[in-house]
Amino acid sequence: MKTKLLNHILILFVGTLFGSCDINDTKNNVSLECGVINPLEDLSWLNQKLENIKEDPLSGIILYRYNSRQVIEVQSSLMSSTNISQYYCDGTKLNFEDPVVYQDFLKNRVEIKILYGIDLWKL
Repeated sequence: MKTKLLNHILILFVGTLFGSCDINDTKNNVSLECGVINPLEDLSWLNQKLENIKEDPLSGIILYRYNSRQVIEVQSSLMSSTNISQYYCDGTKLNFEDPVVYQDFLKNRVEIKILYGIDLWKL
């Protein structure tokens, strides 16, 4: 009985170890509204943003749905503000300078997928 339990724990550990994803995986494919499958590679503007935050271990690129549209948020502990890094797929920056509008975004956004790194604001 004890051996079976240890075997199950070992299998669970090994499965978790080898089945887990690298948080810096840039092959994180998802279909975006603008027709790309791998946004980190296919969107030049987003690829440049990724290059700017890659060295920061507390960074991430998160895909959200907000007001029926997909929004890509670039997060980094090196940024001075959290309301200046939200974009539509085509690279158009959203204007969240009004605190009320930004709070609405925070309240009503739905996370679709972490495209790179971590969700810094959940830490």
